[in-house]
Amino acid sequence: MKDKLTHLWAAFCLFTRLPLWRIWNVSAEAYPHAIHHWMVAGGVVAALLGGVTFFLLYSWLPVSLTVLFYILAGLFISGAFHEDGLADFFDGFGGGTTKERILEIMKDSHIGTYGVLALISYFLLTFVSIGEWASDFMGLYKAPQACFLIVVVTAVWSRFLAMFVPATLPYARTAEAAKVKMVYAPWNISVYLYMFIFAALIFVTFLLLFPYKMNGLLFWFTTPVLMLVALYSLMKKNIGGYTGDCCGATVLLCELSMHITMAALAYYHITF
Repeated sequence: MKDKLTHLWAAFCLFTRLPLWRIWNVSAEAYPHAIHHWMVAGGVVAALLGGVTFFLLYSWLPVSLTVLFYILAGLFISGAFHEDGLADFFDGFGGGTTKERILEIMKDSHIGTYGVLALISYFLLTFVSIGEWASDFMGLYKAPQACFLIVVVTAVWSRFLAMFVPATLPYARTAEAAKVKMVYAPWNISVYLYMFIFAALIFVTFLLLFPYKMNGLLFWFTTPVLMLVALYSLMKKNIGGYTGDCCGATVLLCELSMHITMAALAYYHITF
């Protein structure tokens, strides 16, 4: 149990820029296991951000400012960890024609045209899509609760899906060539069970607490699966594995697909 808690703490230290290491500085051996708790860490951070955003600010500020706060606060807490991966992913796969060249471009600290366009597109689509569904809910019964549940489930479900990339694909570099100088620990039955139980609990909680009946919620959960399949195929075909940048890009694009889908569902299918 102590090892699991150590690994969970390492996940919070790795995937956020909060100075948690000042409270408990875990050993370097714990960090390769942090990926196993990526989903939990992401869900907790989303819950904290969603709680402040939608229970405190949502009713007092314009939706645009509320959503902007949510996005900027997330960047501040994470240190743009996944966004950096998204930019490198598009630079590598957009400009590279061979495995070696793709990996070389992704490791380059400079950002290219594809990365810039990817970030601009990502933030515009995220801002607009969250703003759309948050606006459609505003003023309705238990709107803050609905918005809070959406951001938490989006964070958990997207990471649950993205975790299948490092779980089933080989790492495309060596540990020495990796940006963080490590390779994630292998997966076993207990980790898969842990993943499925946590995801199932979040899913059931959402179904029990979500205050509206919305046609198409199954589609909301299915869209990121299609995104995962497309990205997974791209990685396997072009580099025969994954990198940390691939994981970051996968989770952000899965999240984005859920926000866009929810914007469409909320616009057409809110019923009581």
